[in-house]
Amino acid sequence: MRPLIYGNGSLLVCVDEKGVVRDFYYPYAGMENHGGYMRLGLYDCDLKTFGWLENWKIVQRYRSDFPDEYYVLREDNLIKDRLGPFKNISLIGETVFDNERFEAMVTVREMVHQVKNFFLRSIEVKNTSEMIKNFRLFSSQTYSILENNYANTAVRDGPMMNHYKRNRFFLHSSFPVFDQFTTGLWEWGDRLGTWKDAEDGVLEGNTVSQGMVDSSVGWNLLPLQSGKSSTVYFWVCVGENYPMARDINNWIKDHDIESVFHSNHHYWSSFSMKAYDEKNLLNFYLLPQDLQEAFARSLLTVTCHVDKGGSIIASCDSQIKQQGADYYSYCWPRDAAWVAIALDKAGYSNLSRRTYHYLKDVIDPRGYFRHKYTPEGDLGSTWHPLPMLQIDETGLPLYAVYKHWTEDRNIMTVSALYEPLVKPAANALMNFIDSSNDLPRPSFDLWEERKGIYTYSCACVYAGLKGASEMAFALGDDNRGIVWRKMSMNVRDAIIRELYDPSLGRFKRGIDDDVVDSSLFAVWYLDVVPAKDPMAVNTMKAMEERLLRPNGGIARYTDDGYQGYMNSWIICTLWLAQWYIRIGDLERARELLEWSVRYSVPGGLMPEQVGENGEPISVVPLTWSHSTFILAIIEYLEALALTSGV
Repeated sequence: MRPLIYGNGSLLVCVDEKGVVRDFYYPYAGMENHGGYMRLGLYDCDLKTFGWLENWKIVQRYRSDFPDEYYVLREDNLIKDRLGPFKNISLIGETVFDNERFEAMVTVREMVHQVKNFFLRSIEVKNTSEMIKNFRLFSSQTYSILENNYANTAVRDGPMMNHYKRNRFFLHSSFPVFDQFTTGLWEWGDRLGTWKDAEDGVLEGNTVSQGMVDSSVGWNLLPLQSGKSSTVYFWVCVGENYPMARDINNWIKDHDIESVFHSNHHYWSSFSMKAYDEKNLLNFYLLPQDLQEAFARSLLTVTCHVDKGGSIIASCDSQIKQQGADYYSYCWPRDAAWVAIALDKAGYSNLSRRTYHYLKDVIDPRGYFRHKYTPEGDLGSTWHPLPMLQIDETGLPLYAVYKHWTEDRNIMTVSALYEPLVKPAANALMNFIDSSNDLPRPSFDLWEERKGIYTYSCACVYAGLKGASEMAFALGDDNRGIVWRKMSMNVRDAIIRELYDPSLGRFKRGIDDDVVDSSLFAVWYLDVVPAKDPMAVNTMKAMEERLLRPNGGIARYTDDGYQGYMNSWIICTLWLAQWYIRIGDLERARELLEWSVRYSVPGGLMPEQVGENGEPISVVPLTWSHSTFILAIIEYLEALALTSGV
């Protein structure tokens, strides 16, 4: 679980539920992960007692209660009024560690700078006893630079502690400057790491180590009167070499550090305000506070997963090890397409446009998208045999580009994507359709578990071809537009003919597969049939009846056994909410929206799944969970505007 994450499109840092920094992605959001750990400890010089803070009582959140001094007067209005409901949204995390035995409280604020590649922590140590206390603060860190522990170097360089290997450099510095330090071997032979050296309150001062290394630095804090505190600022500058990291370090030293926190808060508040300015959020203020905050948190969480090159990873949580010790930090074209649709709907076409160009660059010469890709654009690992096809992952990106055009109305973008992406993908879909039944040939399903002809995949092919035809007509390529349009209608008719079962009164999951599956929401969401058509109504009612779990969420499908029996999924629950929005039952929709917020982790990040007892299962956060929440909230507000006449 990663309840606190911070990113800027190049540097992505993730903190676990114990307040330990675990993931350090650079130079891509999701690749390479140089993380090992960065942990904090406190030594009581009077009692000669040491404690690692991850073992203390912990409360985590994103800062959302900024005082008035964070805002300055500008003409007649306060900036905080201009920022409206987003004035307290931030990507500044806060972890409070409390220990009654130590009679101390440590508050850590942290952030990644919005432009420059550095991670900044403010560490405040407070004396909660009634007597004077003398503390020493320690930070211990190790990295798996270039994703392995070998051939690393840790070296003290004056007021800096540096870790490096090849073209990756991590420069650590602080204010005040650390007055203790050491480097050493980590988990090599009988060497546990320099964190062990810190536990007696004194670091041995070893200057340099190579191989599987770690380092620790320490600060002697001034004697603290009862109720008083002392603050240390500690940062990590990341670059391809020492000069790059040094220049960032010099920039930090030239600035008041509190002003760096201040500007970071304003940046992300202003970033979020763009969504508030969109016409479809005019009724945003009518939402309860928890939904407002969850929407804003979802925007920032999704953005952290968007690489500057356009890749959107499924999750930055590296704690997951699935399908043979692999993880979620890949770009699935399907997931990326859904996320891009949400970004477009929220008004962030500048971000989604990057993703469409990324997809343009990674598409196979034959017009298909493969299973998944690295953020750099290489082919990702897979459990699919060749040719690694999930046909929804070719249909849905086409649909997403079309939705981008309907939202952004920038024909230049469509024109730039038409030849390298739209045409080859649409032609690939045409070639994939079986002329004997007008349905796509078998491929892996949405859940990547079985191969066959599935309703969700067919709906994506229909939506992709229909969108491609509209873009062809917009660009004057009428002949192709007519062919793609005709085939899309054929596929739609075939879905109704072959995949709707009159005896069941609903759509089946696939050919010869009548399992109730939440992915069947696609039949109305992608306009195969209207949401109020009895075929859609009966399908969604069956989904709610069969897949509703005791905690109120919706499972993927009957008897799902992935990481537990029929866990609730955030996306599946939100798909049901979106249907209720579409048919006008806003009360039930709101219940489901509230459920998604209620089962987020403290701090507001949404998991992939929710267990029977309400515990988060699998990765935290899941980008798709947050993007679906964004879409559902906007659709809810649009429906609310129609009912209120606003």
